[in-house]
Amino acid sequence: MRDRPFFKILIAALLAAAIGTAFYEGKGIFVGKESAKPKVIVIFKTMDFSISFWSSVREGAELAGKEFGVDVSIRGPWNEKDVEGQIEILRKAVAENPRAIVLAAGDFNLLVPEAKEIRKRGIPLVCIDSFLNSDDADIKIGTDNYEAGQKCGEALSRYLAPNGKVAVISYIKGSSTAIGRESGVRDFLKGKAELLDTVYSNAESEKAYEEAKSIISREKDLGGIVALNEPTSLGVARALDESGKSKRIVLTSFDNSFGVLKYVERGIIRDTIVQKPFNMGYLGVKAAKELIDGQRLSRYVNTGSVDINRETMFLPENQKLLFPVAGGP
Repeated sequence: MRDRPFFKILIAALLAAAIGTAFYEGKGIFVGKESAKPKVIVIFKTMDFSISFWSSVREGAELAGKEFGVDVSIRGPWNEKDVEGQIEILRKAVAENPRAIVLAAGDFNLLVPEAKEIRKRGIPLVCIDSFLNSDDADIKIGTDNYEAGQKCGEALSRYLAPNGKVAVISYIKGSSTAIGRESGVRDFLKGKAELLDTVYSNAESEKAYEEAKSIISREKDLGGIVALNEPTSLGVARALDESGKSKRIVLTSFDNSFGVLKYVERGIIRDTIVQKPFNMGYLGVKAAKELIDGQRLSRYVNTGSVDINRETMFLPENQKLLFPVAGGP
C-alpha cells in the first residue's frame, strides 16, 4: 500500500509524457501545415517555351515563387489556339482549390464563366498578359496593348509613303492582346494608310510565313506589313526576306526573340515593339502571394513596352530589356 503514491506518480508522469509527445508531434504537424508553401497555379496560353516570350514569363514566375515562398505549378495547352484545352486545364485547376490562380487568358470572352466560378469560390485570380471581358480578376498585369499597337503603327508610318497599302497579320482571333494591338495599329494609321483585312497566323510561324508570302505576291503595291506577335513576326520576316522586297515593304513587329532581333539588325524588321514578359510572370506570382496574405492591390499594372530598331537596340538602357538575366523586375 505504501508503494501506491509512487505508482500514481509514475502513471501520472507517463500520461504527461504521452500527452506531451502527442502535443509536440501534433504541433509539429500543425506547424508543418502552416509553414507549407501556398500553392499557386499559373496557366499560360501555351507551354511551347521555344517561344521566347513565354520562356521569359516562366522565368519570372519561377523566380518570384522562390523569392516569395510560393509553390508555383505552371500549366497550359501546347498550342496557343487551343482555347478549349486551356479552359479544361483551368477547370481542373479550380477543382484543386489552390490558394491563388494566375491566368493568361487565351480568349477575351470564352474563359469568363470559369473566372466567375473562381471568384465564387473565393480564390484570388491574377490575370497576366491577356485579360478577360469581366471584372472577376483581382488584378490585371501586362502590356497596355492598345498603346503598344499605336507605337507599332507610328513606327510604320515613319517609313511608309502617304496612303500606302498595309497588311495586318495578327495571331489568335479573340485574344485580348490581339484585339488591343490591332485596334491601336488601325486607329493610328486611319487616314494615313490603306489597311487590308486582317489575317491570322494562329500564333504559328509557318502559317504566318505562308500568309505573308501570299500577300506579298498578290498585292503588287504593298507598302507595309504589321506582325502582331513573336511567331508571326518571325514567319513574316522570313517571307519578306525571301521576297527581296524588304527595302520597299516596311515591316514592324512585336517581341524580341533572338530571331526577331537578327531581322531587326539586318533591317528586314524596321522596328519591333518589345514587351516585358519576365516582369509579367514575376509580378503575377508576387501579386498572388500578396492577395493570399490579404493585401489590397491596385487593379491594374501596365508593365510597359518599348519601340526598338537597329539604331537603338544596342543602347545600354535597352540591353537588359532585350537580353534579360535572372533577377526581379
